[in-house]
Amino acid sequence: MRTFGLMLAALCLQIASAKLLGGGFCDFLTPVLLYWTVTQKLQMMVLWTLLTGILVSVIFPQPILVLLLGFYLSQWLFRVSFFEDWRARPGMVFAAGAVFSFIWHGCGLIYAAAFADLLSSPLAFSTLATSVLTAGLISMIFFYTASKKAEMEGRAW
Repeated sequence: MRTFGLMLAALCLQIASAKLLGGGFCDFLTPVLLYWTVTQKLQMMVLWTLLTGILVSVIFPQPILVLLLGFYLSQWLFRVSFFEDWRARPGMVFAAGAVFSFIWHGCGLIYAAAFADLLSSPLAFSTLATSVLTAGLISMIFFYTASKKAEMEGRAW
């Protein structure tokens, strides 16, 4: 239930930022997806990412297959490429969040360039920088908080 609440909170923040920024948005979803990538079992990660992809494709005008391709490509890359100690380094967490956001937004930009009007896409180049930077910063805060919480509870992060 906590995972579902986290997903809904990220989506609500995503929608609110899109409304406030006139179509552009800050990326609150990437830190949640990155967190699932490194903390959940593979089956649960796939399930929650599928549900998130369905909800995002309903909310934002982006095809489900493009979103899922970007989400799963990003998650697969992070599962196979990062070592355990990267989560303790703020610079690496920022880079992970920024690159993760760039990959799945990049899939949307490729789709928009091929099949839609690139400038009217919610993932246009002008919003890409904002979403990538906020994804990196929020990932740093998110992972710092999670590591401190685990440390206070005596669990290994």
